[in-house]
Amino acid sequence: MSKEQAQGLSELAQTVFSGVTNASRMQDKKLQQALKKLGIHPAQYGCLAVICAQEGITLSQLAERLQIENSTMSVSVRRMEKAGLIQRRADETDSRVSRLFATAYGRAQFEKSKKLIDAYVQQCFGAFSEKELSTFERLLRQLAAQMEGFAPAI
Repeated sequence: MSKEQAQGLSELAQTVFSGVTNASRMQDKKLQQALKKLGIHPAQYGCLAVICAQEGITLSQLAERLQIENSTMSVSVRRMEKAGLIQRRADETDSRVSRLFATAYGRAQFEKSKKLIDAYVQQCFGAFSEKELSTFERLLRQLAAQMEGFAPAI
């Protein structure tokens, strides 16, 4: 590979990296704006999705599922509980364990949020063919694996 080809690939990689970064920021911004109208933060949507699907999940199970530190998850759970989205109940067999449940309000807000996000996903990806989406998904999985393997040399 010539020096020009290597440099071209590097420039293309930088352009793709910038594009992925910008798309991620745009997604975060748009979802945050939309969900804010429902009183939900994007991270809370992810928590609600899991809690609604797995009623009675523990905080540590939720943190593990979402790959978040227990201490960070604890803060999010407290906020969601304060907002009336979820409630904690003591485990029936071990009172030291709390289980998480969506409230009726939390489930309703989740359903509204899901419809909003489904519409957003349709807006973003509806014009792509199944083949294009499949290729994109494969490339994103490959990118995630590459990111996972990054170990900065400091």
